[in-house]
Amino acid sequence: METGTRENELKKLASALCTKPGGSARDLAAAAGISKATFYRVYSSKDHLEEILTERAEEVVEGLFAITEKDITSRNALSEMMRWCCDNREYLMFLCRSALPGDSCVDTCRCSYDDRMRAFFLKGQQRGEFRVDVPAAVMAEIFGGEMAALFEAESRGRIASAMMADYWETIFLFGVEGKGKKESHE
Repeated sequence: METGTRENELKKLASALCTKPGGSARDLAAAAGISKATFYRVYSSKDHLEEILTERAEEVVEGLFAITEKDITSRNALSEMMRWCCDNREYLMFLCRSALPGDSCVDTCRCSYDDRMRAFFLKGQQRGEFRVDVPAAVMAEIFGGEMAALFEAESRGRIASAMMADYWETIFLFGVEGKGKKESHE
């Protein structure tokens, strides 16, 4: 099977596991457009599929971190990060929904994510590319919160995915106010 086709299949399976975590192999296969026999031949079990998806999701997170390390402006990196997240939203949603609170591996991953995202926003502040009146930790939390909210809304059919990254970038960088600065009210 072609890599692109397998990738699309995995994304459909990740989405199906998010929307119906208790779904059967038959349900998952139907969501991915494959037969139950193909599901078992390729993935052998639901548990094995979850392992594959977790591994792929971790690769996506590492890809996100790789963008933060690129030698480009923080704003360009932010734009690229948002597109990367939107292009891989199924894996990110799967990773978040499959994480069990209190799991030491999850806690370690979350701390690493928090630290690296804070460092990214702090670097942007130090370069003068991001505002300094909002702490980098707050920017990192807002980034993650907006991402989760947009992905959830898209999965429920409330927003279209086509322009999601553009909308996210606009709202994150400029807010919803037409003037763009808090001081404009004073």
